[in-house]
Amino acid sequence: MRNLSIFIGLVTVLGLIIWGVLRFEPNYQKDRTEEEGSELDVNCDNNSNSNKLIAYNLATYFVKKLLKEPTTTEFPNSKEKLKHIKYLGHKRYRVDSWVDSQDTYGAMTRRRFSCIFKRDGSRVRKEIFSIEEYGYIPNKK
Repeated sequence: MRNLSIFIGLVTVLGLIIWGVLRFEPNYQKDRTEEEGSELDVNCDNNSNSNKLIAYNLATYFVKKLLKEPTTTEFPNSKEKLKHIKYLGHKRYRVDSWVDSQDTYGAMTRRRFSCIFKRDGSRVRKEIFSIEEYGYIPNKK
């Protein structure tokens, strides 16, 4: 019975390792406009707060894809987020904001990012996306 438990444990660990390797994705900036996040169907015709927050949440998706430790991210609160989003007209939004996350050494760093989205039919397309390569340690109060 003990040998069976050890065998099941080893098979489980090996399966998790294989799953992790298959899901591994290099941590560099790629344009994922068509593959990921482009099927969001939202009403972007007005300057409502809900549409602004949807645009912000889509931007956070792209930010998290590029960070080494995406589970440690901290974005501004909802009230501050609204100050970082601008409706450009013609179904376009611009998000200029920041994210705090741990670097490879465990220090929390702040990186600025910018993104422009445009609604094209039933798709939301990422037109521009940039994020600072290196952050700085924020002065938390």
